[in-house]
Amino acid sequence: MAKDFISRGDLRLIPLAELRLSPLNSRQEIAAEEVEAMAESLAVAGLLQNLIGHLTPSGVEIVGGGTRLRALQRLAAEGWSRHEDLIPIDPVPVKVTADLQEAVAWAGTENSARSALHPADEVRAYAAMRERGASLSRIARSFARSEAHVERRLKLADLPAEALAALRANEISLEMAKALTLAPSGERCLEVLESVRGRDVRPDQVRRELTPGTVPSTDRRAVFVGLDAYLAAGGTSQRDLFADRTLIEDEALLDRLFAEKGAAEAERIRAEEGWEWATWVPEEYVSWTVTQKLVRLYARPGKLSEGEEAELEALEERGGDGALDEAGRARLAELEARREGGFTDAQRASAGIFVYCSSRDGLSVERAYQQPRAVPRGAAEAAPDLPQSLIEDLRRIRLGALQARLMDQSELMLDLLAWSLGGGLRPWARPLAISPTDQPIAPEKGEGTRYPPRLAARLEPNTSLGPDGTPAEFEAFRAQGKKHRNQILTEALARTFCTGSSGLSAALARQLGVEVRRIWTPTAQGFLGRCSAGYLDRLWSELVPTAEGDQSFQKLKKGEKAKRLEALFADPATREALGLSREDCAKIDAWVPAELDWPEGEE
Repeated sequence: MAKDFISRGDLRLIPLAELRLSPLNSRQEIAAEEVEAMAESLAVAGLLQNLIGHLTPSGVEIVGGGTRLRALQRLAAEGWSRHEDLIPIDPVPVKVTADLQEAVAWAGTENSARSALHPADEVRAYAAMRERGASLSRIARSFARSEAHVERRLKLADLPAEALAALRANEISLEMAKALTLAPSGERCLEVLESVRGRDVRPDQVRRELTPGTVPSTDRRAVFVGLDAYLAAGGTSQRDLFADRTLIEDEALLDRLFAEKGAAEAERIRAEEGWEWATWVPEEYVSWTVTQKLVRLYARPGKLSEGEEAELEALEERGGDGALDEAGRARLAELEARREGGFTDAQRASAGIFVYCSSRDGLSVERAYQQPRAVPRGAAEAAPDLPQSLIEDLRRIRLGALQARLMDQSELMLDLLAWSLGGGLRPWARPLAISPTDQPIAPEKGEGTRYPPRLAARLEPNTSLGPDGTPAEFEAFRAQGKKHRNQILTEALARTFCTGSSGLSAALARQLGVEVRRIWTPTAQGFLGRCSAGYLDRLWSELVPTAEGDQSFQKLKKGEKAKRLEALFADPATREALGLSREDCAKIDAWVPAELDWPEGEE
């Protein structure tokens, strides 16, 4: 072959007998079965891509397409007789260059830079091999594709010829062709094809139009019930290969199975945990309208001794290093469970739970609620021990105590800020109310509450105008340094901390050793005078273990009881007169109402 008629990069038809493998070809060693699979592919679908060759003084050497060259040589040795309608591929289309450096570059990039087939041509090639009896795995090996890819392309091959022609002519997109595979019949497919050809219609819109009333297998109901259980109950479905999902066609059956399994799971959890009742909620969450007339109960946090806390810390450290044996892991789990606390047997015996299924967490439980106590007809309803306004005040005080500790935790607050803004949390689960919005911590009656000055200063309305925000003012602020900046940022973020439903507040309170009594003392005006007389009697009996004291205290009027208890909390002389021990005084100094504890999961 004369070199002068070969232009650089020309595509030429060259007799097969004149071609040989180049030493530059990366596929020097090829398994016989791979050559056979390629030969079958060429025999059925033809040569869909040209070979790449380097012109040398002794002829053309193939640098790209070594497997195809060997497969063509095998078919030629068989006399091109493998199939009756096989047309010999000789001469062979080859893109040729006489430049050695260009040939080397082609040899290194041919596999990755090879131009892709048009999807319609690829579909037709796969379909032709399938019609010849080739298996899915053989087609995949022949084209160096995954079986899943070939299966999806063969699904497209089942479209009407008009739809494939529209794909080849680029009148519809590949995604639109995929959507058309959901058509229940060829007639319906052609009807939709005519409505979308040449128009800007989204494939998702076509999918919905072709599958009305179906539910994807990724729906929370389908995931909870299970596709196998749905099909076993007589349900029908349709597989969407391109979305890697199954479409459930009987939503009514799915809803029935969802309700039945949900009710069974609710009963199972109720029996295992010992609740009085359990209600299955079909929605994705328990709405306020379901619980608004119920009384919410909270788990009681556990408490470990100093020795047990030290033991737990040591076990956690050893567990982090992977040095715990089975007994150590059991002890760690026991101490963790005791520290977490939980609901009492009495609570479980008189309260219930709501069980539901969420898209994010699957089977979920919201604990615990109690029916309001019934009042006999004609009887006066007893006043609650603590009015709602007092409970709200106590919650604000508790939050203020946590914020006061958070003001010294710069790194923690920055972590919480990053997590709140970038962690993908649901809005109601964010630990910081980032607006920024200072959270209300001033109780309606603040007697006995003493916040640190830097926190208390923000409780009073500020009517003075701030700086104008000029560049000079900003530079002056920056000149005070990072420590000053971080302190201001930490305090500002601490003021935005809000309680959530995930138990994070309780965990942080334990981690930071929050003690509400550092900023709050029970006083007659702020707390004690707002409680019922029965509550005050029980509190006195709990804190003053003397029968005589109990009897004299119960004879007092409610206001006098509140003043008497206030003195007990604040006046050492009162405690001395009652003959209280050091342990009794320590108990008084540590006492807080249950509403100031940090139960898991409290709003």
